Amino acid sequence: MGQEALRAARTLAVGRNPRAAAEAIEATFEGSDDRGSLWLPFFGSLVEVTYPDLDVRADPELPPHIKALLLHHIARSDGTRPTGRWIAFSELPDGSFYSAAFRGYAPDAIVRRLAARPEALFEAVARLGGEPLAGIADRAWTVLALPRVPLALLWWNADEEFGARCDVLFDSTAPNHLPTDGCAVLGSWLVARLFARA
Repeated sequence: MGQEALRAARTLAVGRNPRAAAEAIEATFEGSDDRGSLWLPFFGSLVEVTYPDLDVRADPELPPHIKALLLHHIARSDGTRPTGRWIAFSELPDGSFYSAAFRGYAPDAIVRRLAARPEALFEAVARLGGEPLAGIADRAWTVLALPRVPLALLWWNADEEFGARCDVLFDSTAPNHLPTDGCAVLGSWLVARLFARA
């Protein structure tokens, strides 16, 4: 997703009423239906989306594919609340076709980079606002990517038989808010945020 994807995402989002969008994605809108700003929490920071031009502003500046992701979210979200039931990337619509690639640049990338120093990962998750999640791995956290789109990060320590393992899971309602390729981008951005804090 680059500049072309960003233009396409703007085209999708332009027809949605900003107040209706803000309600669906649990954001705040200030202004009139013709002109204003939508404020959306994204990994613990606030992103501004201006109307009517749908310019996505953040500090630091977000890359075009992340801006496109957020506009897809604005265009697509139906307001469904998370269920707390976690699913693998392969369980998303058509996710099985891309699950190996997703594993390579998301959970496996975390293992490659941080298996030798897992405490750095644990500290990075805490800095990102991760909340402990009990009962599904040696260590697990919920990370709120977007108000209605949480991610689960799972970690298993290395033992005598297996090396360290990691996984990134999605709430079962993720397809109500993002297309599957958007979920992949969201998972990769989680990894980038973790590496930036590790």
